[in-house]
Amino acid sequence: MTTPERRAAAILAAQHFVVIGTADADGPWTAAAQYRLLPRGLYVESDVSSRHARAIAASGAASGVVYDSSAAVADADGVQLAFRAREVDAEAPAIRDVLAARLPRDAGDDDPAAVLAVPTKRLYAFEVVRAFVFDRDAWRTRGTDARLEVDADVVWALLAR
Repeated sequence: MTTPERRAAAILAAQHFVVIGTADADGPWTAAAQYRLLPRGLYVESDVSSRHARAIAASGAASGVVYDSSAAVADADGVQLAFRAREVDAEAPAIRDVLAARLPRDAGDDDPAAVLAVPTKRLYAFEVVRAFVFDRDAWRTRGTDARLEVDADVVWALLAR
């Protein structure tokens, strides 16, 4: 049987979109974004005027969920995440540092030109504070939505391989 940490790593490695949750003076907000894996977290590209970007600038916190939307209901699985979030400086060295830190799944060109080409485009780094997977046994046996906390250090060590 696979461990919850292996399940979390497999989901994060196989998927490419995270639903980001933030809150501001107008209340909660969610937005889907393509992510790339970093040591102990991930990053997304977004416009500085987006609602989640403004909320991150104000609070430095976000949450997220990554899941397989094609799974059958009985096989539903996902990773829920609590983040420390920040906007990466809009300078070539800071952007290059983030791009160079990508984990093997997302490794590639470290040139910041594509980010810098759009004046309002930024990278947003999300450091995982806590991580959870769905408690599939609770769902299958009791029909209740529950989660199991996983060791994020173990999850990211698996992703770094």
